[in-house]
Amino acid sequence: MDQLTKDIIRGVISYIYGPDVLKRLSGEFRIEVGKTGGLRRIYLGNKLVFTIRASDGRPLPTIEGARLIDRIVVVSRDAAPFVRQGRSVMAKFVVDVRNAVPGDEVAIYSEDGELLGVGRLVLSKEEVLSVGRGVTVKLRHHVRDNGEK
Repeated sequence: MDQLTKDIIRGVISYIYGPDVLKRLSGEFRIEVGKTGGLRRIYLGNKLVFTIRASDGRPLPTIEGARLIDRIVVVSRDAAPFVRQGRSVMAKFVVDVRNAVPGDEVAIYSEDGELLGVGRLVLSKEEVLSVGRGVTVKLRHHVRDNGEK
């Protein structure tokens, strides 16, 4: 993969997830291309950080990629075991929503700062605080109790 393509991909990731992600994406940046020539996966070193959604080409963070992004949902300690089981995040357990709007991919952290998972934000911060019920984040990947994805 040539340097121009890598720079374009970094620009897209920066546009979607914010310019601070570029600082964290420094290092050995590798892109996997599928048989048809389309982008499939993005690695940082030997860790898979983004997968490419086939329908629209949007980079989606994996658990390792969630550590790179600044779009965060913080949940209460009571909700952490449920997120580790792969359950969606419910509004009544959300403590804070940072730098994200509905439709964004967000990293999910506990109040203790532990990464729990990554998913798509469904409700805005204002909706979470005013309504207080319903699914707030649809989980895509989660960290299990043993620390594995």
